[in-house]
Amino acid sequence: MKAGRVSRPLSIACAAALALASLAGCRQAGAGWLEPLKTLEPGGTPTNAAIEELKKGIDRYQAEVDRKVSAAQNLGVYWKMLALKYVDNGMYGLALDALDEAVAVYPENPILFQYMGISAARTAKGMVADASEQARLFARSEAAYRRAVFLDPAYVDALYGLAVLLALELGRTGEAEPLLDTVLEKEPKNLDALFLLGRIAYSQGRYEDAVECYDRILAAQPPDALRDQAARNKQQAMGALYEAP
Repeated sequence: MKAGRVSRPLSIACAAALALASLAGCRQAGAGWLEPLKTLEPGGTPTNAAIEELKKGIDRYQAEVDRKVSAAQNLGVYWKMLALKYVDNGMYGLALDALDEAVAVYPENPILFQYMGISAARTAKGMVADASEQARLFARSEAAYRRAVFLDPAYVDALYGLAVLLALELGRTGEAEPLLDTVLEKEPKNLDALFLLGRIAYSQGRYEDAVECYDRILAAQPPDALRDQAARNKQQAMGALYEAP
């Protein structure tokens, strides 16, 4: 080794030794560096009685914390149940208020956001005299559905609900189709998605695609009412196809 150069491992070892020596010197000189670790408050080491009292306090407040957490959980469940009751009875505005409360407790529950999407859209449809409020509610519905899908990308109900909103309420069929394709990848016999996809294809003049959708519905052997509707829609699409130039 050349003079004047110190290897890296040796330098690290020397630095460590110096640090230890310095720390030892501080301990000898100050002798008080451990005191804050021995006491909870100024005045010396707590007695056994004081320690027991502290433990009792911890137990008491821990029980209070557990009680409050349990109460919050129960409150969230009650708000969710109330919201679903409102939805079942067509009281969508009140459902939105209850869902806001439930989401405050469970902000990562995709089901709550899916119902929020439904409630906001249904409330918006009633706002025929207030275009700005209707637009706000439709935007809220879209945001809620997208939040539900973000939290659970495989959530078919939220995917379909968002597709319905985009296609039928907002006129954005180009954004709705990929969502329906995703639904049908997961549930190839989802009749609601097939009907909506057929409707979109027909509205765009893609009559062959519409016929294919209705054929898929008929092949699934749906209930009589749906079978008859699919047959009528197919006949209409075929007629448009033959009449097309």
